[in-house]
Parts: sequence; structure tokens; C-alpha cells
Amino acid sequence: MKKVSVPLTWETAPSVLTAEEAAALVRIPRSAFYGAIKAGLVPHHNFGSRLIRIDKTALQQVFGVKLEHRPVTAAFSHTGGVQ
Repeated sequence: MKKVSVPLTWETAPSVLTAEEAAALVRIPRSAFYGAIKAGLVPHHNFGSRLIRIDKTALQQVFGVKLEHRPVTAAFSHTGGVQ
């Protein structure tokens, strides 16, 4: 079975992120993100010496990300198709 890759956005990201995923979401280099972790700027959890996980909600608060909840709407034509 082939794995389907979905672009990582705040809406599609899992609730617990790897450091690489979190860096991609905030659009900074991975090395800069690890520097922010080391400086204590990003709340994270260490599992052993090499496994770091970041809570998405905490990351949104640190970087001031506000998600807009927009209703999904579609216009349907009289033929039943989506316009």
C-alpha cells in the first residue's frame, strides 16, 4: 500500500509534532528550531536523548498562530455537480 503524503499545515498537522514537523510549520530552519528548544523558548518533551516531541497547541501559543475557522461551503448547480 502506497502512503499518501498530505501537505503539512496547521489544520492537517497531528497534535504532537516532531521537531522537523514543527520547524516546517513555523517556517524556520530545523537547526534554528533546535536552537530555540535548547534556549528554552519552545516547550517540548524529551523521550530519551534523541526523541523530542512538541505539542501543537503550545507551539501555536509560542508563535502567536491564530487559526480561523472558516465554514466549508459548496455551490451546487441544478445538474447536481459542484460549481
